[in-house]
This record gives sequence, structure tokens and C-alpha cells, in this order.
Amino acid sequence: MEAFDIHHPIHRISVEQFHRMSASGVFADGDRVELIDGEMRDMSPIGPPHGSSVDTLNMLLAPRLVGAAIVRVQGPLVLDAATEVYPDLMVLRSRDDRYAESNPTGEDARLVIEVADTSLAVDRGIKLAKYAGAGIRRYWVVDLPQRTLHDYRDPNAFGRRYRQLHSLREGRLALTIEAVEIRVEVADLFPR
Repeated sequence: MEAFDIHHPIHRISVEQFHRMSASGVFADGDRVELIDGEMRDMSPIGPPHGSSVDTLNMLLAPRLVGAAIVRVQGPLVLDAATEVYPDLMVLRSRDDRYAESNPTGEDARLVIEVADTSLAVDRGIKLAKYAGAGIRRYWVVDLPQRTLHDYRDPNAFGRRYRQLHSLREGRLALTIEAVEIRVEVADLFPR
């Protein structure tokens, strides 16, 4: 059971307040901050292996999904009124405004990918629970230290978990997004 500190309560903020803070210049250029359950959290820096993996995923997915879905790199994803995260890559359903009028939500996400170098505990912990709770159908964690792709499927929104997990170090993985079939060589997702 979680203990509550009644003498030092935590003040949580909403996504709307988070946006106002950003617009007013509270964050310096280059600050990498997410909002999870109303708490602002610093994001891990992006090192060369991390950046390489994100680039590889983008080059793999974007050309195949042109016209069918939108591939977004490190953009905002609103999961609830107090959570806006910035996954390394996500595949979103197409929208006429291309998300110019509002940030995507869990309902828009077809695939969310986090590349984990030092952030594995967060990506497989609190973020996994938030993604499952938002009903995101497919969630990948690219585990760089272990050279393993963790493929989560079939979210249980009420349990805030996924019913299926496939962890792969090699082989081919097939997925279909917006009627486009994509095959991925798992070993290609990791820097050589």
C-alpha cells in the first residue's frame, strides 16, 4: 500500500499547464522534459547508439507507410489530462490536418516505440502501464544493452498491462499497420 505524505503534498500539473509553461519560456532550448501523471520528468540524453536505432526505425517504417499512416520521431503523445510523453518513434493514423490542430492521443497511435539505453526501467515500468492504459495496441521497447526487441501486444487498459509479450534477439517480425504489411529483421534494429 502506498503511503501518503500529508505534510508535504505533491502539486501536480495538467497537460494544459505544461504547454503554458513551455510557451512562456520556462524550459531552456534543448531541455527534454515529459509530463507523467502530472509530474515533470527529465528524459535521458540521446547518445549515438540510441540515435542510430531511432534513425534505423524511421528509415524502415516511414517509406513503407507513406500515404497510409504518419511516422513521427520524438513528438508529443497525450495519454490523459496529466500525461504527455515523447516516444522515440510512433506510427499514427492519418488525419487530414496531420495533427496541426491537436497533439495525437492514444487512440491515434498504431505503434509506439521507445529505444532504451539507460531508460529501460521507465520504458518497461511506468510508460508501459501508461501506454497499455491508453489502449495503445502495439508497444515496442528496443533494449540496446541486451540487443532485444520487446514486442508488447493486446493491451488491458483496466489492468494497465499487456496480455502478450514477445522478446526477440533475432529473426523476422511481421506486423500490419493500416493494411500495410511490414517485415522487420530484428537484428537490423541495433547498431552494429
